[in-house]
Amino acid sequence: MALLNLAFGRTRFVCLRREDVLAQAVSWLRAEQTDTWYIGGNGEIGGNGGRGQLPVFDADRIGELVQIIDEHNAAWEAWFATCGISPLRVRYEELDTDMAGVTEGILTFLGLSSPDGRAIVPRHKRQADELNDQWIERYRAESAQR
Repeated sequence: MALLNLAFGRTRFVCLRREDVLAQAVSWLRAEQTDTWYIGGNGEIGGNGGRGQLPVFDADRIGELVQIIDEHNAAWEAWFATCGISPLRVRYEELDTDMAGVTEGILTFLGLSSPDGRAIVPRHKRQADELNDQWIERYRAESAQR
């Protein structure tokens, strides 16, 4: 931490986490398979998208991704604890439903304020759809049978 503070000055941390890890894993799998990581407000695609590859349900890969996400979350928690860091905790679900409010909270935590006359406007389109919901239900049903 001393090195980070030396390099960047007063360092603050924001920990963004999605409570619904299964939904996160499903979104990750779809992005992997289609190589579409985000869609911007003007239709620009992050990744190579448009390869024409349709996403395919893969329970094993979803399970692997859930495990990876859990491991990453645990590693961040361990690092914060080891370094004595109390990050601002932001839930993805709250950011998704109240982007402006959450962003204002982050700015306040950082000791900043939003510029006068500037609105907080989402720059990406939500990609999750009914297929995500179907895969989540299917994964839960298949997992219950194992």
